[in-house]
Amino acid sequence: MRTFLAIFIIMMMMLAGCQKVVKQYQNGKLVYEGSVNSQGVRVGPGKLYDPDTGKVIFEGFFTNGLKLKGTTYDKNGKNPHPFEQ
Repeated sequence: MRTFLAIFIIMMMMLAGCQKVVKQYQNGKLVYEGSVNSQGVRVGPGKLYDPDTGKVIFEGFFTNGLKLKGTTYDKNGKNPHPFEQ
């Protein structure tokens, strides 16, 4: 129920226009692609990338900059595992 409530709140914020989609880079390499709030904190849907391989290592939902629920992958973008905070 807590996860549903968090996702519901995130979706309502998205509909209200409180978020924007960005790409964040570290040393010139893409590390995050997804939604952030007006302070630049990761919220809502997004993907984390391994800065060395460029592969997706997490895809799912964030809240207050932390992973909430989604799928994690190894540094090569393989071996998916469900993740829930």
